[in-house]
Amino acid sequence: MYGKRYYSAYLPLGGILVSEEIAETYDDKPLPLGLTYSSHPVTLAAANAVLEIYEEEDMINKAAEMGTYINQKMCEMMGKHPSIGDFRNTGLLGCLELVKNRDTKEPMANWNAPPNEMGVMPKVTAKLSELGMYTISRWNLIFVAPPLCITKEQVDEGMEIISEALKISDREVI
Repeated sequence: MYGKRYYSAYLPLGGILVSEEIAETYDDKPLPLGLTYSSHPVTLAAANAVLEIYEEEDMINKAAEMGTYINQKMCEMMGKHPSIGDFRNTGLLGCLELVKNRDTKEPMANWNAPPNEMGVMPKVTAKLSELGMYTISRWNLIFVAPPLCITKEQVDEGMEIISEALKISDREVI
């Protein structure tokens, strides 16, 4: 996958999406706004190439399929890990919510908690990194956002890593 051409925001590109109705308003008059690096030819060429790849490789449908697969795997993991309070995703963008108690939904770390009140969460995040998964975690949330080109084998590998890290948070469940 690394040899293919995927746009990864190495050069900034700004854009805006609006409904057809709103867009039609500006058919005969300019829209006076700009974004950082609007219409930069290098980034637009990269964006066009990416859109071609998305279409050629059917990446949107594959991402939806992999999102469904991740959801199934996460449902299985919920049966194994009592610290998973909830998992939600749209396609390949998801979030694990870790709780001390599934019935009360008491979070492993409160929203906006300062570092000294994060409890076990830094240990879970450190374990994920140690095992090779680089993701974002915030408070009691672990975000799952793999690339659109992910395979089932890679999902399985990622789920094993998450499962191993969750052994730490499972010990905190009441």
